Amino acid sequence: MKLTNKFILTLLTVFFHTYLFSQKTIELKNSDLEGVNSEGKFWWWNNVAKNGADATFSVEDFDTNPGSSRALKIQTHKLGDKGWFLSTQFNQKFKGQEGDKITVTFYAKNRSGNGKIKLVLQSDIKGSFQGKDFILSEDWTSYTHTFNLKSNSNNQGIKFWYMTEHTEFLLDDLSISK
Repeated sequence: MKLTNKFILTLLTVFFHTYLFSQKTIELKNSDLEGVNSEGKFWWWNNVAKNGADATFSVEDFDTNPGSSRALKIQTHKLGDKGWFLSTQFNQKFKGQEGDKITVTFYAKNRSGNGKIKLVLQSDIKGSFQGKDFILSEDWTSYTHTFNLKSNSNNQGIKFWYMTEHTEFLLDDLSISK
């Protein structure tokens, strides 16, 4: 009987450690860009055009990633002097420890092709900024990048910077896993 209990305890320990150290999707509210509020804007997303940057941010419900009913549409008119002057931020922050691997996957396209965006991961800790540039195609494509966190923070966040003027970007189906 004692051998059976030890075996079950060992088995449970192995399963627990496997679960603990396997890649997990971080639970984020409406990260797939499906839910809109009464003003017709996406929940949990903040669009920024400041210091001379100009863009039209809207909900796209026709040209979306297959299986989706809405996407974020960004029509860039003028870029600011700094990349972050024209951006979209996912407002739900998540916890992370220095050294954690965070994988961000999203679907995007650029109507004219060759539009450049930057995926940014940053926390409230100075020096935590990391970015990855992507040149988008004219077709819905999955893009993925894995970041190694530089800081311990409960306020890790994801942003997109739009780096091409006079074009139209579409973003959909963001997922963040750890």
